[in-house]
Amino acid sequence: MAEQKIQFRKIRDFGENLGDTFLFIKSNLRSLLISVLTICAVFMLAQAIFNQINQSRAFGIFDQFRRGFNNDPYRSFNYVFTPEYVLAILCTWFSHIALQVTLAAYIKTYVIGESVAPSVEQIWDVFRRYYLRVLLYSIPIFLLVAIGFIFCIAPGVFLAVVLMPFTMVVVVEESNFGIAFNRCFQLVKDNFWISIAIYIVAAMIYYFCTFAVGAAIGVLVLIMTYLTARSLATAMGILTSILNVFSGILYIIFFVSVSFQYFSLVEKKDATGILQRIDQIGSSGDNVDNAEKQY
Repeated sequence: MAEQKIQFRKIRDFGENLGDTFLFIKSNLRSLLISVLTICAVFMLAQAIFNQINQSRAFGIFDQFRRGFNNDPYRSFNYVFTPEYVLAILCTWFSHIALQVTLAAYIKTYVIGESVAPSVEQIWDVFRRYYLRVLLYSIPIFLLVAIGFIFCIAPGVFLAVVLMPFTMVVVVEESNFGIAFNRCFQLVKDNFWISIAIYIVAAMIYYFCTFAVGAAIGVLVLIMTYLTARSLATAMGILTSILNVFSGILYIIFFVSVSFQYFSLVEKKDATGILQRIDQIGSSGDNVDNAEKQY
């Protein structure tokens, strides 16, 4: 029997959001991983390389302290904040946006397409049209949220929650910056607290999984370091590089939850999902049964 697609365009409460998040990931895990690792591989590799170099330099100071070498503080500062550090930050930013756009493209293709598992070619076609746009849009979004956190934290939290589905709005609704920005405020209006509750719990699950994986990888790396007599700098560089890759993969949990909440907010405001299902009623008996089950 063919696997049924999960209906995104429906109103979900707190529990349904988390439940359907794991159900969607479970049924699409292979396709999601193939898409993410194929499209984001270059970004992740660049991030891992420059992060390895940067962390090796940074933790090299601890190796010097451990050997009793007193270095000049100004020299240590320059030793840490190098061009590799800037490149590591930039590659992390590029990789994070690539991951967001890839997942948004996957979900958009999944929702509007007939296939249960979108192909990499379909996702790439959407990705290449929106990556640079979302990358540029992320600069003012980051600055706004950062300024909000500077002013008593609360404005930053508010803006972070409101603008959380920004990437989904740009990719799914094919909006420019101004339209997507206003759309986020329209969607979250009267739904702020349920949104922040979902995002907090999804973030906690994401960070807990990342911490668990990081702890396991950390133990293995430190054991290998002890057995092979490698320096602390090399060990930490390897650890953080591997952890960044796994953290990117586990980010799927958080983003899918945000996506379900986005479609739930859209359904509350526009009721596009139920209108589509009403249009299908009468075309076949199966569609009637499915419409009743999905909503």
